[in-house]
Amino acid sequence: MSKTVQRLETKESIDERTQRVLRGIIEGYITSNEPVGSRSLSKTLEMGLSPATIRNIMSDLSDMGFLMQLHTSAGRIPTDKAYRFYVDQVVVANQLTRKLQKRIQEATQEGGMNQVEDLLISTTRLLAGLTQFVCLTSSPRVETSILRRIEFIRLSSQQILVVLVTRNGQVRNKIIATTEDLSQDFLNTVSSFLNEQFHNRSLHAIRQQILESMVEDKERYDRLLAQAVRLGKKAFELEDAPEVYIEGQHNLIFSERFRNLNSARGLMDAFEHKSMIMNLLDSTVEADGIQIFIGIENELESLQDCTMVKAQYSDQNNVLGTIGVIGPTNMDYQTVIPVVDFTARILSQTITQQSSSCD
Repeated sequence: MSKTVQRLETKESIDERTQRVLRGIIEGYITSNEPVGSRSLSKTLEMGLSPATIRNIMSDLSDMGFLMQLHTSAGRIPTDKAYRFYVDQVVVANQLTRKLQKRIQEATQEGGMNQVEDLLISTTRLLAGLTQFVCLTSSPRVETSILRRIEFIRLSSQQILVVLVTRNGQVRNKIIATTEDLSQDFLNTVSSFLNEQFHNRSLHAIRQQILESMVEDKERYDRLLAQAVRLGKKAFELEDAPEVYIEGQHNLIFSERFRNLNSARGLMDAFEHKSMIMNLLDSTVEADGIQIFIGIENELESLQDCTMVKAQYSDQNNVLGTIGVIGPTNMDYQTVIPVVDFTARILSQTITQQSSSCD
């Protein structure tokens, strides 16, 4: 059941010393995947604090909801609230190396990927490999796509194949029925007419204009225009749901960072439900920049032991879709955040360049 998830609040006043201890615990747990104790922390922090002093600070942080203790004798581990504080107040994203930047750029610009689907599959696979987490990418919504060309191909006296090609490289094929036997020459004329009228318009805007035309006085139309309106109405019916590309699912099952294996299995089951994953990707789709949902901030119950880091990709006209990774809450945020951000920006650049080259 979907529910409204509130962003975790971390407004407590935390002095600099306490912040450094909290950061040490978070980064220690990210590195080791083991609860962090006061004795080991006193050695790594280089603050001159005794284990007893650190234990007192840990106790205060626990009271504020930033730490929890799985066992009485064990060290502490961060809560979702601690990770939210860390991401919002502490994390400074690492700069990607030139080598890694080049690898991402090359993967999104390989030859032979003329269709956006090929590009998205390749990029999803790359990001899953780079992060060793699950990567999900939604394809562009067809209604936001810009028309490059439309073609009508006669299959029989009652069936016509419609080929829609968009500027971002999507190709949509559909078969429509007709009650009138139309020659291929006439269909070519209709195609030319629609291409001339609607080139570089969004499919949604085209459909709206065609629907408006249909309520006007039909006596105004000659045969060509009348057929163009009828065929166009069927051709631009926007029924296709966006595709979701998923790579790296096995990374969840085999990751030692998941405390709850049942959650990983539940998430694997969720990947089988396309609409659920689309809702996950499309939430706050218009937001700019990187979005990070930590633990209980996620609507999907099986995702509440995880963090999702996602960003939108676009062309020069619209937000097209979302690319993101799902991993454990103790992921290396300083590395994952810039990798997702850079990949989304390069993906946007590539799609924009491909669209421009179609002019």
